[in-house]
Amino acid sequence: MIERFQDHASNERTFPSWTRTSIAIAGFGILIEKLPNTAPALWTGTALVGLSALLVLLSTLRFLAIRRQLNRQNLDTGLFGWIEVLFALMLALLLATLLVFLLRLVQ
Repeated sequence: MIERFQDHASNERTFPSWTRTSIAIAGFGILIEKLPNTAPALWTGTALVGLSALLVLLSTLRFLAIRRQLNRQNLDTGLFGWIEVLFALMLALLLATLLVFLLRLVQ
């Protein structure tokens, strides 16, 4: 039996969730970039695609670090707050862009 199997399984389920989330954010970035040609759409779309690539990298590092900690029997969750902050910033950027376009503040 694998020690701490449920923790390992949870870590392995979380990693694809982060990957799916970053793919969705990149998709929204591409969609925003395809909206009428305005500077905010171009920069916001590019930023979302770039940040989603960074999110994949950080989630991979998070997955590997948690797996290492589970194998060593010590789990320090204080190391992983940055990935959640990055996700929140990307979500805020996405929602702010959609709000601007929905309110037709950018022509």
